[in-house]
Amino acid sequence: MKNSILLVLLMLTASPAISQYNTFSPYTRFGLGDLTKSGFGQNLAMGGTGIALHESDHLNYLNPAAYTARDSMSVLFDFGLSSFLNQYETTSVKTQWWNGNFHHIALSVPIGKNFGMGTGLIPYSSVGYSIKQEYNDLGTGDPLDLYYTGDGGIMKYFLGVSGELFNRVSIGVNMNYLLGDINRQRFLSFPSQSDYATTEALEEIQISNTYFGFGMQYNEVIADKFFFTLGGTYDLQTTFNSTINNSVLNTFPGNSTALTDSTYVNPEIQVSGSDTVSGPITIPSKLGVGIALGIPDKLIITADYTLQDWASASSMNNLLDNGGFNFVNARSMNFGIEYTPDHEALRGFFKLISYRVGGYYSDNYISMDNYQMKDYGITFGVGLPMNKSKSSFNVAFTLGTRGTTEYNLVKENYGILTFSVTLHDLWFYKRKFD
Repeated sequence: MKNSILLVLLMLTASPAISQYNTFSPYTRFGLGDLTKSGFGQNLAMGGTGIALHESDHLNYLNPAAYTARDSMSVLFDFGLSSFLNQYETTSVKTQWWNGNFHHIALSVPIGKNFGMGTGLIPYSSVGYSIKQEYNDLGTGDPLDLYYTGDGGIMKYFLGVSGELFNRVSIGVNMNYLLGDINRQRFLSFPSQSDYATTEALEEIQISNTYFGFGMQYNEVIADKFFFTLGGTYDLQTTFNSTINNSVLNTFPGNSTALTDSTYVNPEIQVSGSDTVSGPITIPSKLGVGIALGIPDKLIITADYTLQDWASASSMNNLLDNGGFNFVNARSMNFGIEYTPDHEALRGFFKLISYRVGGYYSDNYISMDNYQMKDYGITFGVGLPMNKSKSSFNVAFTLGTRGTTEYNLVKENYGILTFSVTLHDLWFYKRKFD
């Protein structure tokens, strides 16, 4: 396992192939794109919960205080892939799209007896869309087509540490580094007029910045028959300058009536311009609270609530192609259940499986035409033990809906299938021989 971890850590820092997180959704045109659903296999199958999860066999970065769940010799390595099936619906058209992606890679190790550390790479947001809008020119009545396309996204590297106090309280901090590019293109043409010029505008936004998130958990176990955990998280607001490269290309065909000078008739003429500007982009503060309770090694019932003040980031509208959207406060409610029939069963594979189910409801950070985007769905999955060890293979499935066919918008139904592997190993111990 150690050699595998070292190999993947090299990939983490050296491979550009995992810097893109592909998607295809018209709503990724706005803001920073689609903010990726957080968590690994266990979290995703339990409705995206994790603020109060304090499990020794799973890596939970949603609350850095959870890193202390490692004992002094256990090491966890987690990596995963995901697959998407999206269906888009308007009042008159339906279409669908499928894709697969890298999802995450992470490592958690103990630091002495009462401290833990976690690090990894996860997607933060994704952009991918292709939109065509048809109009008639107000002056001439000629058909006019506008094309909007975009791709790219933002990845997040995290490095966190936590410490345990009084055997019940854990506190932790994550340092998060965002890095990525968002590319947007607008293209205008007159399909019925071959002698009209076309215009193409390109926008490339380069983002890199660090912000910090803090977490706390209080964990109580009563007679090994009942437990409850209270958790809280707080991400600091950060504002940083982004680099935005803009360029415009006007293409005049050889027979264009716009070219009055006969010396320019044939061949085609292209006129371009570009500039680079910097401006502030704000990642607002985020507050989260959670609770988990149940029977140790058998039953977990958990719920989270998060609130993020994206309305304070409204100044970004001046930088981004907002298309009529506004930033608004985002909030999310998540809940989940995990049940394991017999964690220590010597026989019966199905007794060792962890069965998970959950759900979520959230108000998105984007509002259009005074309609705030809604995102809701159900989740379920399993954790399959590997060779009766603490390692596991996790499957999580999400069925969700966002948007609406009202207000001339698009309703998006989606399914996300995530596969992840959690490898457990023992380090930092000495062998003794007689």
